[in-house]
This record gives sequence, structure tokens and C-alpha cells, in this order.
Amino acid sequence: MQLRYRMLMFKMSRLAGQDKLTAVQEIGFATELAELVQKEGLAERVVQELFDDAHPQIRRIAVNAIRRTGQFEVNGLQGALLRRLSDPEPWVRHDAAWVIQEAKMDGGLLRAGLRRLAGSVQLPQDAVRAKENPTDGLLQAQVRARQILDAMLKKDAEAALAALRAAMAALSGLQKDPYSNGTVGKLNQERRQLQRRIAARALSSSTRLTFKRVEGPDGKPVFSPVAAAARKRAEGEPA
Repeated sequence: MQLRYRMLMFKMSRLAGQDKLTAVQEIGFATELAELVQKEGLAERVVQELFDDAHPQIRRIAVNAIRRTGQFEVNGLQGALLRRLSDPEPWVRHDAAWVIQEAKMDGGLLRAGLRRLAGSVQLPQDAVRAKENPTDGLLQAQVRARQILDAMLKKDAEAALAALRAAMAALSGLQKDPYSNGTVGKLNQERRQLQRRIAARALSSSTRLTFKRVEGPDGKPVFSPVAAAARKRAEGEPA
């Protein structure tokens, strides 16, 4: 199987050196290399030997082969992808960002590399422009980098919102019942609640005063002497 790997490297290098390696052949070589990586455990070797190859087509084949295998826990992969984010070939930059996206990688250095790659592109207008220009490798790489960055920022915002909601829920629960069962504070709280219930029952069962209107022989209301004098004073009459 090592012989098959060496033969594959020979064919790729020969075609790339003669500028005869087509896009279709790149896909075929990436598929074949991915199969070798999965069968023989060659992921680390591919990362170490081919990610920094002198020819951009070989670098792209290696990056795509790793993406196809889904083996993203390889030693040195993140650092190699970070280098490829600033690759001279735009399509290699695009494919490196694609691997970062599928591997769900994150980190300050990766974000900085993606930010440099994205440049000043804006979504969604530049994404529409990228669809209209599928052969523009640099634009494709920039749009993908911006999409990855936006997804990272959205994830950060969702995590911050979830943490805020958890803190508010904990604070609300603390304010609702600040005392644990069996503590002095809890016993005093229950005693106060019992006193309020007793007072409410006593108030509801207490005697309510009622007043009856008293009328004189002429049918007019009768006032006590004190009330009558107060009424005359209010009306401006001599008491």
C-alpha cells in the first residue's frame, strides 16, 4: 500500500509539474488519496508532506483529501490549515476554509486568519455575486470565510444569551425562595405567612357596622345636635 501511495504521488507531481493536471483529475486524485488515508491511516503524513508542497494543485488535492475523510483530529492539521488560509492560490484558501467549516474548528488564530481572508466582503450581496461568478476563486474564498465568521459570532451570541437567561433564572429562583428548608430564616418566613393567614381570617369574620337613616315626622333626615351645627356652618348659616 505504501507503493500505491508513492505511485500516486509520482503521477500527481509529474502532471502538476507539466501543467497538465486538470480540475477533473484533481478531484480524482483527491478521492483516491482520501481512500488511502482512510485505509492506511496516512492523514498525518499527508498533512506533513503535502499541505506545504511547492505546487498549489498538490496542496489543494491534499486539503480536499483530508476534507473527504473527515479525519480532523490529526496532529498539526489546524496549524497547516491556518497557513493555507493565506496561500498564494485562492482556491487552496477556499478549500482550507471549507475544512475549518466542516470540522467546526474555532480559536483566536483561526478567526484572525478567516478575518484577513474575508476582507471587506459583505453578506448577502457578495454571496449573490459569488454565485454569479463561480470561477472567481478569491471571491469564493472570501465569501466562505465571511460565512464561517458570521456563524461563529452567532454561536457566541447564542451562548451569551443562554448564560444570561440561566443567570436570570437562578436570580429569580433565589428571590422567590431565599431560604433553604430547615433554616431559621425559612421557619421565620413560614411563621409570618401563618400570621398573615390568621389575620386575614379574623378580618373576614369580624362584625361589620351598618348605619340606618333616621327621619323625623316631616320625613326629613334627623341629625344629632353636633351634626346639625356642623351642617349649618358648612352652609354658612348661624349655628
